[in-house]
Amino acid sequence: MPGQSLLVRILATDTASIAPPAPAGPLPADAPATVNAPVNADPGARPPGGIVGTLTGSTSGGLAVVTTPHGTLLLQARAGLPAGSELLLSLEAPAARPAPPTRLDPAAGNDWPALREVMETLAASDPTLARAVAAAVLPQPNRRLAANLLFFLSAIRGGDAAGWLGDAAVSALEGSGRGELLHRLTEDFRTLSRQAQEPLPDGWRAWTVPFGEAERPGRLQLYLRQGEDGSAAPGGRGRPGATRFLLEVEFSRFGPMQLDGLVRPRQLDLLVRTRDLLPAAMTRDLNALFRESLELFGYAGSLGFRTGAHGWITIRRGGGPGGTVRA
Repeated sequence: MPGQSLLVRILATDTASIAPPAPAGPLPADAPATVNAPVNADPGARPPGGIVGTLTGSTSGGLAVVTTPHGTLLLQARAGLPAGSELLLSLEAPAARPAPPTRLDPAAGNDWPALREVMETLAASDPTLARAVAAAVLPQPNRRLAANLLFFLSAIRGGDAAGWLGDAAVSALEGSGRGELLHRLTEDFRTLSRQAQEPLPDGWRAWTVPFGEAERPGRLQLYLRQGEDGSAAPGGRGRPGATRFLLEVEFSRFGPMQLDGLVRPRQLDLLVRTRDLLPAAMTRDLNALFRESLELFGYAGSLGFRTGAHGWITIRRGGGPGGTVRA
């Protein structure tokens, strides 16, 4: 096909007095040596895929032009042979280049490629360490959710991926020959830090947050807004100094969920939105956990549940007036 790139090897020439030329074109480090067989040898004795070509000339830059039964080849090398020389060639498709690593897209998707590869590498080298790291730093739906979330947000502000993972995890990555994953994760942290510094319409700031277990680290979206909150929110209209947060997460069993909260001095009001009705036992457990957490920190507050599309919050990332849209 015109314009197609091929890996070309010159296996033999018809000129005995001329030393076999160096291979033409880019070759891998383990390329086979040139075959000193005559071009007019029995075709059955030729290497598989070998074809005969004739050197017809060269370009103004000195690159060899070879005609073959399959078309004309322009070799990206100087053959050093006279015109009319016959060559025995081997044509191969060039080795496919490895795809570049997938980068984190803070605005879309549920995957975090670098973090997922970090946890996979740790699990392969030391499963116990992988579980310990996940328990210590990954926000998960357990009693450490708030602590791990705050620890992650602090690490993002400082761009400190190594400090977030811990020395043992960093050593394990480097010992496994995957130190570049730490560099990729650090770049992700810097991207998220820049994202959080750029307010969205309506004053929201967006944070992409890891979420899940060591074997399946995913992500969720956290939005924060400081100060007066003029929109409808759990517990009523916000007050100066209040912080509004919206946490978006999707579960395989319960589907998408929003945790819409308003934090004021010594008070937390939270509204849980779901598309489908949650099991009664689950709402009872959440109520009990919420009350226990408030008592632990000396807070007052309320927890509510709302089912269906009514009141669902969609935060725009730009391109329109306002930032908060209710479904």
